[in-house]
Amino acid sequence: MGRAAIISEQERDVAGDGAQLSESVFDEVVKTLLTHFGDDWIRNKAANRAFMVGTVSLLRDADGIHLIGEPEVEHFSHDFNVWLDFAVDDLMVADDVAYSIFARFAEDIFVSTRVLEDHGVRYRFLTGSVLDGHLGSIHLTGTHAVEFVNMHRLRTVKGLHFNA
Repeated sequence: MGRAAIISEQERDVAGDGAQLSESVFDEVVKTLLTHFGDDWIRNKAANRAFMVGTVSLLRDADGIHLIGEPEVEHFSHDFNVWLDFAVDDLMVADDVAYSIFARFAEDIFVSTRVLEDHGVRYRFLTGSVLDGHLGSIHLTGTHAVEFVNMHRLRTVKGLHFNA
């Protein structure tokens, strides 16, 4: 089996009970898809412009979240910073917010991974069809997102979960 098909024991330990696709495996999946479809798959300017306009529109219309500024585009990666208006006390709630967004723009191919960062939760994604693809991230940020990450880190120490 290839590297992308195997999640190491160390990666499982880091993920804990809420196993997620590690960033290294996500990167391997992206690399595999780019090898298959070619690097130009994510470089279609017209398709990326349409993707960006559609995603910005749906983020601006969504309840409970707000797009912060304009999306950042670097190396054909579309990065959306989103402010959460409500408290998040569970990882599944954060995932639900992200996946309710993804559900609106995901295409035939979709893969994502969650990364807890100091300023919130980043969901890296790759979506597309056989014609074109879109790489990027949705970064849930703001006071509530940062508070959630800090509490989640406190509850999850060395794979052990503590509930207050």
